[in-house]
Amino acid sequence: MPQIQNIVLIIASYLCILLMSNWIAVAVIASYSCIIYALSIAMDRWQQYKKKIFVSGIIITLIQLAFFKYYDFFRQETSFLLDAMHLDSSFLASNLLLPLGISYYSFQSISYLSSRYQNEIEVPRFNLPQLLLHFSFFTTITAGPIARAQSAKGLTDINQQPCGMSAQICQTEPRRILYPSLAFALILLALIKKWWIAGWLADHWVNPVFSNPMQYHSLEVLCAIYGYTLQLFLDFSGYSEMMIAFGLLLGFRLPVNFRAPLLAHNIRDFWDKWHISLSTWIRDHIYIPLGGSRGGFARTQINLLIAMVLSGVWHGSGWNFFLWGLLHGVGLVLLNIGDKIYEKVRQVTPRESRNVLANTGWLGKAVGVFFTIHFVCFCFVFFRAKSLDEALQVFHALFSNTVNVSWSNNPLYLLGVLLFAWVLYPLVRNNTHKLAEIFSRIPKYAVSIPLFIVFLLVLICAPSGIPGFIYANF
Repeated sequence: MPQIQNIVLIIASYLCILLMSNWIAVAVIASYSCIIYALSIAMDRWQQYKKKIFVSGIIITLIQLAFFKYYDFFRQETSFLLDAMHLDSSFLASNLLLPLGISYYSFQSISYLSSRYQNEIEVPRFNLPQLLLHFSFFTTITAGPIARAQSAKGLTDINQQPCGMSAQICQTEPRRILYPSLAFALILLALIKKWWIAGWLADHWVNPVFSNPMQYHSLEVLCAIYGYTLQLFLDFSGYSEMMIAFGLLLGFRLPVNFRAPLLAHNIRDFWDKWHISLSTWIRDHIYIPLGGSRGGFARTQINLLIAMVLSGVWHGSGWNFFLWGLLHGVGLVLLNIGDKIYEKVRQVTPRESRNVLANTGWLGKAVGVFFTIHFVCFCFVFFRAKSLDEALQVFHALFSNTVNVSWSNNPLYLLGVLLFAWVLYPLVRNNTHKLAEIFSRIPKYAVSIPLFIVFLLVLICAPSGIPGFIYANF
């Protein structure tokens, strides 16, 4: 019975939260889930106060998220201010542990409350066990994907079908394992991406260079910048694919979070393919409520800029994250301005003015991909650096360490490998459907046995220790 399966998954999920964090994280998510459950009942019972109850739920969510996420950022400034006023600041805790998954279940709760407020037929009111599972499901609690109760435009499963969680959580038919061979292949691919490639890039290029960029040659710094973007993509996409695989083995269809973002031909296309569950959430719950594109061209760009800045601030409390979000917002605004100019000059429709460069042919698309990926890579310097000063130091080393600094490693080797992978990647991706057709005609044992052998090789040959996932920190 799905009800019993839900109870078992709740117990397993809360046990994972306890083992990966502490009892405080368990208490926070359990208490918060009960509050949201009570608010959802109140919204249905007292219709005349429905909007006030909904707004109260959003405020409670934002307060608890901001308190835990930005406490350390404001603690030091508050302490200095109190000391300057000769007031006692000893009551400020020296450190505050961020409850596991607080960002992700907060986003899911905002989506759920919005659906209930708008009376979406697809999202019935969850009972308490269903809501506890929705917020704590161990496949999404650590680093997403943000699995919303309702289906959302652009958020689809591995078959590119809508994958709202409400129908899956509330289903009455017993769940069954979905695509077991594919699930195992995704787990294997995730281990290779995360454990082998991303780990190697981090240990041999990214971490050493970002720790002390001034002692490395400019080409090595450039390799580290490229390497971090690839490390982050492999790390996070590998995690997302592993969670999708776990979901399939449990009978759930989770949303695909990445669709070849490093082949994006402009920054808009990049955000349509990178961390899709977050970008669509920002679109639906920040950009559109701000007014979206309803207030004219100028107002649309302001809304877009605000949404991207908030996206950056969500990732971290430092000024480097603010600047990262701001740069992406400015990039999107400039792209829209370029589209608008082309629309006026050539007298074409807004649809025809989008993606003009990519639509000119393979050369135009290649140029667009080249500039987009470099913009993304350089912006990620602010994302990787621990502070704004550290990010600026990386750029200083990139543009100044060309003469008097010798190579520590061979950057030409890594640059050659990255270029080869970049050229090969679209060819492999465009032919994955052919591979899927071939595998579908092969007996299951003929697929499972080779996959298991490769799995053993990964475990035997992989570096010692299992590194943490980068996005678990957000």
